[in-house]
Parts: sequence; C-alpha cells; structure tokens
Amino acid sequence: MGANLASDAMIDEVSGLFAALGDSSRLRILRTLLEAEGPLTQGGLAERTGLSQANASKHLACLARVGLVQRHPKGNTVLFEPVLPLVSDLCGLVCDHVTDRAKATYQALG
Repeated sequence: MGANLASDAMIDEVSGLFAALGDSSRLRILRTLLEAEGPLTQGGLAERTGLSQANASKHLACLARVGLVQRHPKGNTVLFEPVLPLVSDLCGLVCDHVTDRAKATYQALG
C-alpha cells in the first residue's frame, strides 16, 4: 500500500468513501450532479434519479458525510453539488477501468 494509506485511521476513512460509492443510487446521484449545469436541490435530484425524497435525503447525507458532495443552504432550500475535481476524477478513473475490463473480456471471447 502507498504511503497515503499508512495509518489505520486513513484506511478507515478510505473504506468509508468506497462504501459510499458502493451503492448504485448514490452513483446515480453523483452522475446527475456531474451532468447538471449547477447545484441541485434534494427534490430535483430525487426527480431526476427516480428516488423518493426520503431515499434521496438518506443518500445525500451519506455522500456529504464522506465529502463527495457539498451542501449549500439557501433559506429553506439546500443545494447540492459534487466536490470537484475529486468526484469527476474518481468516477472517470473507475469507469475507464470498467470499460477496459469489458473490452478485455470481449476480446478474450473472440
């Protein structure tokens, strides 16, 4: 493991981050935020992802807790946006890896 994962506390933080990314609803929320032209409300995210308000709230709380989204209170409304460039870089890296694996599997079949 790299020097950045030297302590047990750091490993626990990284584990929490990956656990948050291990849910498809949270990944859909992150994708929606990355594709949006600006911050979105919880209701807007629920509508765009097909989640209930309560479910979106639960997932946004998790994403905020691990530092993948930022909350911006505006009166009675809270706006959410991804923490950039972390989220876009991390999602891009993982998606590239998945694409490469799928290509390799396809090539192995032919």
